[in-house]
Amino acid sequence: MGLGSSGAKSQVRRRPKMKHEKWPVFISALASLVVGATSLLSVFTIKVQAQEGKTKVRISYPSPSICCLSLFAAHRWKIFDENGLLVEIIQARSQAANAALSSGDIQYVAGVGPNSVIATLRGMPTRGVWFASNKSIYSLISRPEFQALRDLRSKRIAVSGLGGTAEVSLRIALESMGENPKDFIFIGLGGPQLIPALAAKSVDAALLNPPFIYFAKKKGFREVLDVGSHMEMPLGGLTTLVTTIQNRPGEVKRVIRSLQQAKELMAQSRERSIDLISEFLKVDRESAEDTYVLYRKTVSGNGVPTREGINKIVKALHLLGQLGERKVTFEEVADDRIAKEVAKELGYRDN
Repeated sequence: MGLGSSGAKSQVRRRPKMKHEKWPVFISALASLVVGATSLLSVFTIKVQAQEGKTKVRISYPSPSICCLSLFAAHRWKIFDENGLLVEIIQARSQAANAALSSGDIQYVAGVGPNSVIATLRGMPTRGVWFASNKSIYSLISRPEFQALRDLRSKRIAVSGLGGTAEVSLRIALESMGENPKDFIFIGLGGPQLIPALAAKSVDAALLNPPFIYFAKKKGFREVLDVGSHMEMPLGGLTTLVTTIQNRPGEVKRVIRSLQQAKELMAQSRERSIDLISEFLKVDRESAEDTYVLYRKTVSGNGVPTREGINKIVKALHLLGQLGERKVTFEEVADDRIAKEVAKELGYRDN
């Protein structure tokens, strides 16, 4: 009996598994693969649905400059996403942006200034709904041989676009200094051409904003007027159609909230903001640091369009002779209601 039992056990140990006995293992492994694939598909589906659930909008900006840093930050740091928006930002000059806004190809223009206001007054049904800043950042930079502002009378001053924020800011600042803007010669050039034009002596001075102020001073050019300290005018902002404000106020609120939150975060996050400036303005770290210092001086404010800011833009348009004797009210070109709501929700006291 003992030997028989021992033999039987030995036979059981040596018997190989039959083919049909391997199926449970195979089926279990296959089931695991199916479950895993289903999980991945579920995650992908959830992400797609999340994206599809966001409101898609397009926002244009005129150029990669300090006026649009809040827009870049809101886009890069996913602040738009957090507010339920899927945003595409597109670079476009004012005329092209206005045409795209009218046709519905874009929904917002990043900016409130002379170009957007004059377009509104000429019949475009738009309003400025948010200010990036109440103060511009411009400096008049001359060749070294010019010692003071008076030395530039009858001289050639380059600005980045005639009739835009740059030129009108300079004209108002010159008046505040007791100068007559008609005593100076204004020449319109593209932003990247300003410093080369100074170096080539084809112009005698140029109106610059960051980071070009830093580059010019480093090359030995002289600052003869801090324009920003002599006048206040909106720098950047947001303009949209009246129908968008009326029919999609919730969307407008989320866009404004995103931009205001981005502006606040930039003011609080030095290193992160310097990296952003370096990337979007395509400058080295030293230039980005200098630009950030100037940016911090201008970003205070709750984003609500102000009557004073709009009045300065209108005054500038009168100086340019584009309005004649026409009187312009705040309500004709701006709508501050949604920005006030956002400011209140974000905890600003004065709005």
